Amino acid sequence: MKHLLILLSFLSLALSASSQSFLSRLLTPKSSIHADTIGNLPPQVEGTSSLFFLDGRYWTCNDHGQLTLYALDTTTAAIVDSITLAPYIYDMEEVSQDDNYLYFGDMGDNNGVRDDLHILRLSKTDFAMRNFVFDTICFSYPDRNDTNARNFDCEAFVVADTVLLLFTKQWIDHGTDCYSIPNRAGTWQARRLFSLATDGMVTGACYQPEHRLLVLCGYNSLCIPFLYIAYGFEELSIDGGVCQRELLSLGIGCQTEGITTVDGKHYYITCERLERYGLSNPAQLFFVDLSYILGSYLDPVESVVSPAGHGRLNVYPNPTYGPLHVPSHLLECVEVIDNCGRMVFVGSAADFIDLSHLAAGNYVLRLNDKYGSTETVRIVKK
Repeated sequence: MKHLLILLSFLSLALSASSQSFLSRLLTPKSSIHADTIGNLPPQVEGTSSLFFLDGRYWTCNDHGQLTLYALDTTTAAIVDSITLAPYIYDMEEVSQDDNYLYFGDMGDNNGVRDDLHILRLSKTDFAMRNFVFDTICFSYPDRNDTNARNFDCEAFVVADTVLLLFTKQWIDHGTDCYSIPNRAGTWQARRLFSLATDGMVTGACYQPEHRLLVLCGYNSLCIPFLYIAYGFEELSIDGGVCQRELLSLGIGCQTEGITTVDGKHYYITCERLERYGLSNPAQLFFVDLSYILGSYLDPVESVVSPAGHGRLNVYPNPTYGPLHVPSHLLECVEVIDNCGRMVFVGSAADFIDLSHLAAGNYVLRLNDKYGSTETVRIVKK
């Protein structure tokens, strides 16, 4: 991988700006999720590190200097308002919130040298009154050492009830570990919960606890951005849920930083200005529609009533890349039939069935319930 990066660096230096754009498109996988570019961010937020929705506006802030929040126009990427909360931050990488507080994560540690990791907590009541008095949540990782320290950079966290879930940015292993700390002032040791094979470095997170929906953003070694989507899982665990990693159609050199959503289906993402490997990309604001992945989970239109009237058969996601949720407590058998009428899958009921081995196309899912009745649902395999 290192040799490939060096080769790209020399290629990029030899290419014009238009050629760089061509190279970026050439290296963008055709199967990636489409992202719409809203516009370049103004110079004041070229170091954008977070994105969140508050009081009817989308806000971002830079990762260093003053802690100033900038409200963005999501149709033009222009700044429409700003509020300075503190005169200095070291490496502010994420902003999250719950009903009562805003949390500002001064916890970036690219080189693995910091011993002052902390999150600033501000009451939303104080924020509304422009009274910027913070609590401080200090933390450390018990398993961090001199050898693995660069795996403990952290640029993403979310609030989950009474804890904060931290997602590490692993410069060495290119995955992420999820740790939890209390969401109140104090000095804490982070507790490791689980790992995710993101195949890239995580830089932003948004979480909808009412839907058990987590979306992470990040980028890989070529600085090609991705999303990691997890949903339908148990609380504080990814067990029992659907997880999928998707590349974004933005090519190389896009260092995604902040991500947020209001409805769980439509997302705004920022990337910071990048000057690396001979590439020069501006800070930008993007829009991504994930309705085709999450729509049937958040609003299960493929919900049918069991013929015997014993409950609803909610099937999601539809379309699917492989994992498909079916209500096992109501079913005896699940069958999948292709367009030629051939049965290509048959199995006993389980909460999730895996159709990743099937070719892309349209299928009929036949659900045989425990009461001797049958219902069919049309599904699309991506």
